[in-house]
Amino acid sequence: MLVQLVIQDFALIENVELMFGHGLNVLTGETGAGKSIIVDAMNLLVGGRASSNLVRTGTEKALVQGYFDCSSCGQVADKMAELGLPLGEDNTLLLGREVSSKGRSVCRVNGRVVPLAMYRSLGELLVDIHGQHEHQSLLRVSQHRDLLDRFCGQVVLEQRSLVSKTYHEMVQLQDECKQKQLSESEAYRRLDYLQYVVAEIDDLQPVPGEEEELQKKRDRLRHGEKLTTLAQEAVVELKDNDGRMIPAYDLLSRAAEKLDDMAELDSETEEMAQSLKDILFRLDDVIEKLRFYQEQLDFDPEHAREVEERFIALSDLMRKYGSSLAEVCAYGSEAAAEMEALKGAAQHREELEAEYQKAVAKYDVEAKKLSALRREGSVSFCNAVAAEFHGLGLEKASLEIGWAESANPTAAGYDMPEFLFSANPGEPLKPLAKIASGGEMSRVMLALKVVLAKNDQIPTLIFDEIDAGIGGLTLQAVAERLAVIAEDKQVLCVTHAPNIAGRGQTHFNVEKLFLNGKTKIQVSLLDAEERVEEIVRMLGGTSQDQVTWKHAQQILITGRK
Repeated sequence: MLVQLVIQDFALIENVELMFGHGLNVLTGETGAGKSIIVDAMNLLVGGRASSNLVRTGTEKALVQGYFDCSSCGQVADKMAELGLPLGEDNTLLLGREVSSKGRSVCRVNGRVVPLAMYRSLGELLVDIHGQHEHQSLLRVSQHRDLLDRFCGQVVLEQRSLVSKTYHEMVQLQDECKQKQLSESEAYRRLDYLQYVVAEIDDLQPVPGEEEELQKKRDRLRHGEKLTTLAQEAVVELKDNDGRMIPAYDLLSRAAEKLDDMAELDSETEEMAQSLKDILFRLDDVIEKLRFYQEQLDFDPEHAREVEERFIALSDLMRKYGSSLAEVCAYGSEAAAEMEALKGAAQHREELEAEYQKAVAKYDVEAKKLSALRREGSVSFCNAVAAEFHGLGLEKASLEIGWAESANPTAAGYDMPEFLFSANPGEPLKPLAKIASGGEMSRVMLALKVVLAKNDQIPTLIFDEIDAGIGGLTLQAVAERLAVIAEDKQVLCVTHAPNIAGRGQTHFNVEKLFLNGKTKIQVSLLDAEERVEEIVRMLGGTSQDQVTWKHAQQILITGRK
């Protein structure tokens, strides 16, 4: 509910601070005193259009602030969480709107500047204004379905929940089908490519690390002739006697024999003799390895060609599928797995499509059940509204529901209901927004609010001159219905009717004053005696008119009852 309203430099208002109470709050005053300016300020507060014309002459900006208690308004807490904004202590919320003399508007939520769209989405949950204003929830066709469903009760709400669950299952399956579903040509092209990749890799049977060994072989074969000559010369110099020189092995052997002879004569030379023998042993091993290496170097042109061709083929694979043969092998494994998955994809798509079609059929059945329940409940709804019309001076008016279907399934079914109104028999039914008369509009909204009071979650309702153009028993009925709504909601009502003013739990008087050559608006909270005086004025009497005075007192007594 709205706890406090602060208005500064707005139109003719210099500074007004109002503390509202629970139940019915009324604002009264002479015609032209500026009561509707309070409503205009509220309209700006909850996201209405801003204009530099709203700024009081001679000032730089207008400010409207509303302090709300949201402890019993769960939808506001949910919206704040959705927007990433924290509620204040004790579930409080401060909305603020500034308009500069240049027309610039600033919106604040708990002191934080936010975009107008975000700001307005909160205002729509907090306050509903009925009168000559755009901000009226019942004029938003998008809300008619929710209001009707809440009026219809638990059976419809449970069916709607089932439809929503079925809808989301259907959408999820549809998304899966889209993700899995490649066109036939795309699938065939991809499959052909994967088959080529797997065949090309399998044909060569690469081994991770093989490219390094092949590179070594290529280098060896490229220098084979020179390596053979060098190895042959080394063996000759070390062991083989070509008749021109004594091999190193023979020279070392002779030296070793001499050291052995020396060791027999002097034990101190035994270590040298043994070291030379070790050298001969190792040299013999080197010579054998050189001979084996020389044999391996026997140049085979066919083998060299095979090595070169395989190296080139493997290099081509690495150019296409990876920087190493290990990556090529991994790519081949992935391609083979994807190829198998694609082969089974057609069958999987068929299974998903079958599941999706079952979900569509189930949704259709449940959505049609929901539609039937809605239509059944709408009869009671229209009858309840008609009964309210009868007591509000709209005996000849009727309200019906226009049924349209959404082009696509929604989480709330196919139905797109809209409240349609006709003021007199024979006149065509029109959307609520087409109601021309402000007083008529307010009474229609009042009737709907009475019927929907238990289900509508907006905590604060504002009615601007709902009594316009009515009197007698109709006016009395309007007062009674405002009181009924005020049992569950906070109601702010701008009125000229004593019977409505007498029902208020909180009563403000609005005056237009002329001070120092300037016009300003003053708003006062009335005490018990001041309320009697104001009701007397509204009845057209004076403080000396005892009859009118007693009548005013009786109105207030009746209102308290």
